[in-house]
Amino acid sequence: MVNSPVNILDLNKEGIRAFLDSFDHVFSDCDGVIWHNTPLAGSGEFFDLMKKHGKTVHYVSNNSIRSKENYDAKFKAAGINDGYENLTVPSVAIAEYLKSVNFNKKIYCITNSQTIKTLESYGFSCKSGPDVGADFYSDYVQYLEDDEEIGAVVFDSDFKVNLPKIYKAISYLARPDVYFINGASDKHVVLKPGHLSLATGVFTELVIEETKRIPIQIGKPGKIFGEFAMKRAGLSDPSRILFIGDMIEQDVGLGKQTGFKTLLVLTSLTKEDMLNHETIKPDYYAKSLGSIVPLLKF
Repeated sequence: MVNSPVNILDLNKEGIRAFLDSFDHVFSDCDGVIWHNTPLAGSGEFFDLMKKHGKTVHYVSNNSIRSKENYDAKFKAAGINDGYENLTVPSVAIAEYLKSVNFNKKIYCITNSQTIKTLESYGFSCKSGPDVGADFYSDYVQYLEDDEEIGAVVFDSDFKVNLPKIYKAISYLARPDVYFINGASDKHVVLKPGHLSLATGVFTELVIEETKRIPIQIGKPGKIFGEFAMKRAGLSDPSRILFIGDMIEQDVGLGKQTGFKTLLVLTSLTKEDMLNHETIKPDYYAKSLGSIVPLLKF
């Protein structure tokens, strides 16, 4: 039986102390937790208070699209000075994974440009595209040709995904020795507050269905990704980590698979969304990080 989530705002002072005593480290998502388009009120102060209470703070995002400069600006605007230095994203985890298996072929990328840049910075050779397909359907047969140079197909937040790319991925994955790797698995994205729109994870699902293959999940909610974030942070005990997120399947799901405690902030979903999920429930929830700040000032 799944336990009911605890509303942190309902805890008294002793309850807050018990909450804080239950973990030593904080892993937090970024988009929807620290900021939407602009910083969410109190998010930077929340992490400052966590540090004052003796917690280490790290950030774990499914968003490989942002550049270092973009992340630095976002963190700075939220009042966080060391955000990027303590950030883990799928692109880096995927590159490290391929490095660990001594991968030496080419990668077909259905990814964003930053993920390709990261993979190439590790010395990998990438192919991608086309961003625009042929006009007539019979010409799409060209996208069904195999390429023996391809040894891995990587999905990671390609918002220019199209049918030619999907055809290519399916063709390459017909060979069982080709790695099938998925970064961000998000099926929905918050493009404006209070509204969920379809995200690129739905296209990975199409390829899973067509190929009958399960990808190596190196992004939330994959356990490999959670363990990689722990390794980067120099941590070994997942039970002493609190994971904070705004999405149930990606954020709370990652926590449950990896063994973290979980806190859901209701900045993208409603309380009803949380309670109605049949299989995944957070340990704790709150309106936002800023709503918790007054309870931490002691």
